[in-house]
Amino acid sequence: MKEIIVIGGGLAGCEAALQIAKRKISVKLYEMKPVKFSEAHSNKNLAEIVCSNSFKSNLITNACGLLKEELRMLGSELIPIADKVKVPARTSFSC
Repeated sequence: MKEIIVIGGGLAGCEAALQIAKRKISVKLYEMKPVKFSEAHSNKNLAEIVCSNSFKSNLITNACGLLKEELRMLGSELIPIADKVKVPARTSFSC
């Protein structure tokens, strides 16, 4: 059986692993935490948000907002969760 290896358990790595698994393909996700941390990390969990403004604006008139809208249209697992827990911050999309 085919197996795909994903390196890194940040937001992108977790989204990639979820999308691969959703397609019934075996996936292994490798993450350096909890063995090793960078200065930006503060907990042992996967998909850690290391900046309170990581998602930036939701407006589709900018690259960040357009990318998130495209991810929603493609069936992202993580963006809908971020949508549910967002807090107001002008045009920012903060968690």
